[in-house]
Amino acid sequence: MSSVPELKSATQIAAELNGDAADTPDTSEDPKAGKEYTFSFSHTDPRGKLWAGKFTNRILTVKQRRIVKITKAQLAGNVPMHALDADIWEMNEMVAHLSISLNRNAKDFPKWALDLEDLYDEQIIVKLYAEVDSHESTFRRRDTLADAGQGVEQDNAG
Repeated sequence: MSSVPELKSATQIAAELNGDAADTPDTSEDPKAGKEYTFSFSHTDPRGKLWAGKFTNRILTVKQRRIVKITKAQLAGNVPMHALDADIWEMNEMVAHLSISLNRNAKDFPKWALDLEDLYDEQIIVKLYAEVDSHESTFRRRDTLADAGQGVEQDNAG
């Protein structure tokens, strides 16, 4: 008796054609696939202090992304990008983005994260931003559909 093969999505087929089907995560059940994503954070700085807490990231709207860019320019003192060190520009991007995308009104938001510029260890910001970027990549499916060569339809639901 022969069995009927399981139907595959266009994404799975494209991934198989590109030879990376095993590496393509199933985001249908992934908490990062939603517009909000809550994650636990933990970082021990070089002095041995533990920085921990729960954060809720939200996918930014067009308006919020504009606010991030304005905030980044303000953090740079309105100095043009080409006049700043690349590390400063990158750090300003991360601080501006996190200050808008992380929900400060969430119940468990850690007090130490209220002003990221007051921290002494930049790695805290870098690690937080990496988790936020991972959420946004999964939500926008950049890490799966872009690699598979597929166009991504816009989520016009907001």
